[in-house]
Amino acid sequence: MRTIILTFAAAALCAGSAFATGHSVYILNGSSGSTYPWYSPNEGMRCQMLFDRDKIDYVGTITEFELEKQVYVGEYGNVKFYLCHTPLAALSTDFTANYGGNTPKLVASFATYKLPAVEGVYPIPMAETFDYNNRDNLILEVTWETGGLQKVTLLSGKVTAHVCYAHDAKATIGTVANVALNARISFDTYHAVAPASLGRVKALYL
Repeated sequence: MRTIILTFAAAALCAGSAFATGHSVYILNGSSGSTYPWYSPNEGMRCQMLFDRDKIDYVGTITEFELEKQVYVGEYGNVKFYLCHTPLAALSTDFTANYGGNTPKLVASFATYKLPAVEGVYPIPMAETFDYNNRDNLILEVTWETGGLQKVTLLSGKVTAHVCYAHDAKATIGTVANVALNARISFDTYHAVAPASLGRVKALYL
């Protein structure tokens, strides 16, 4: 009986070292203002935003994705949020090609979506979770069809080809911008990674 108890305890300890719950990673790319993905001179927008694997550095279930904004309010219609793995290190002008052969997952959809009047990270209420593999980079894609001319400013930095956008929610070809947005990604569960990994050096953890 003693052997069985000790074996069970050891197994539980190993399991505890491999998994944890409720963790967030803050991706800091800069402090400049960006109107992607919430400004369009037309009624509509399709925008892909690339987030690098080495700044995420966790494998697990994403339960909340947040972007970082200044104090602005905006209201948009027929808004959809997608997450997708991609092997690409930079985005092209081809929205489908940017998926790198993967299929995007619709994680949230709203007939009307209103950004809160707060400064800092704000949540995108996800109806579906997303299992991130920590091998590929990650795309957040946003589309909306009404609400143009509202310039909601998000915080970002200058990074080559990390945004692809078009002023049309159904566009297939867009324009590449040298911008990378700040974000906070929350995991319900994740696998532990090596403490000396590059992402742990670059990212700030909450």
